[in-house]
Amino acid sequence: AVVSTQSTGSLMEVMDIDSNGAICMDLDCYISQYTGNCRLQRLKFYVDNSRPNSENYRLLIQTAMECKNIIVYTDAVDALNNTCPSEGMSVNVEWMTQTTKYLLNKVDRLEQDIKGYQITQDKENIRRANQMLGDHFHDCGDLSNATKYYQKSRDYGSTVTHTLEFLLNFIKVNVYHFHWRSVSNYVEKAEHIDETDVRVLRRIQLAKGLTEMSLKDYNQAAKTFLNIPCDSWNDEIISPLTLLIYTTLCALASFKRKDIQKLLIENNNFKQYLDMQPTIRNCILSFYNRRFNIGLQSLDMLKREFKLDLFLSPHIDDLYFFIRSESMKQYFAPYLCCDMVKMAAAFNTDVDSLELELMALVGGEGVKIDSFNKVLRAVKRNEKEQVRRDVIELCNTLQFKTQELIVKTAILKAGLVIKSSAPNIDEKPSTSSVRGGGPL
Repeated sequence: AVVSTQSTGSLMEVMDIDSNGAICMDLDCYISQYTGNCRLQRLKFYVDNSRPNSENYRLLIQTAMECKNIIVYTDAVDALNNTCPSEGMSVNVEWMTQTTKYLLNKVDRLEQDIKGYQITQDKENIRRANQMLGDHFHDCGDLSNATKYYQKSRDYGSTVTHTLEFLLNFIKVNVYHFHWRSVSNYVEKAEHIDETDVRVLRRIQLAKGLTEMSLKDYNQAAKTFLNIPCDSWNDEIISPLTLLIYTTLCALASFKRKDIQKLLIENNNFKQYLDMQPTIRNCILSFYNRRFNIGLQSLDMLKREFKLDLFLSPHIDDLYFFIRSESMKQYFAPYLCCDMVKMAAAFNTDVDSLELELMALVGGEGVKIDSFNKVLRAVKRNEKEQVRRDVIELCNTLQFKTQELIVKTAILKAGLVIKSSAPNIDEKPSTSSVRGGGPL
């Protein structure tokens, strides 16, 4: 069985097989990997983008009540009543009243504390109270107010640690706002701070990797994710299992075969994740060993559930396209000629569909498609002609440099070098230098 570094169960426990043979997700097990607002945001995205299910809506309602998020709670109740009228429920007015009162009292208490600290000029407690208000609004899903109070806490910071706390808070808020340019700026500032805490470094690297993935720099995102340590995992924006999925997809979409071996399979840090998730490890090995039909089939079974991930969803189609394209390149790389019938079988498709894919793929790749014989051929390069061109280009470069040195030596020998004399800036211009020649 596959297990996560958190007590969340394995990939096979998170995923299940439905009656049609497709993989579906055990939502309870999946969402248990997260806590607080992170859990609520992921669950809401999952429920909003999946087929209507009364159990999923009830789980969202329960989670919203635990997080004291009234807006998500009322939206979830309305959605349940609209999509599943027979299993609908009424709004718990008493809970909403009590929760609203509790939240207002907490905000009032902290704001009163801030006023008292301002009278005594206690900057440290003012900073902490503003940060607590920011955390409070973040947990309630009010990211705008969270940003406002985190900004106020910054004004009272006096140490490098305070600066780092502010940057991490702003990174956290902007991640859920999907403001990736802002996240990138704050990550860059945080990286310049000398910090040794593994948990802090992990949060910075997680945000950096998410930013790179969101900006579609999949190669660099995979390399960033690969450097994230496996030990001492705590409450993060993504779980170890989710990190493994992100890393694997980004790597398969952008790495060459030798990089898959060096950076994934032989990576000691990443091995700790792979050893806990044999399903993903076997998928990586399938691509490395050129068993592309098995690897692609495994990914296709997971595609529907990957599309329900909060951060991965916008990139699934691109990642799957790049993975398939890179696999086709690797399949043909060792050959001068390839049977498209066998290649189609290796990629779980028919010959006509494969030909259409290859037409979009082989442009500029030095490959030609023989549609009549259903053969893919590598374009033969005239290596002698290429060597001749390289030699001529090198000779021309050397000739130009030699002539340049000869001319320079002749000029120096003839004493034709003109030395520039810088004008004296303290010297005032004479009246004769003024236009007209007369005094002003």
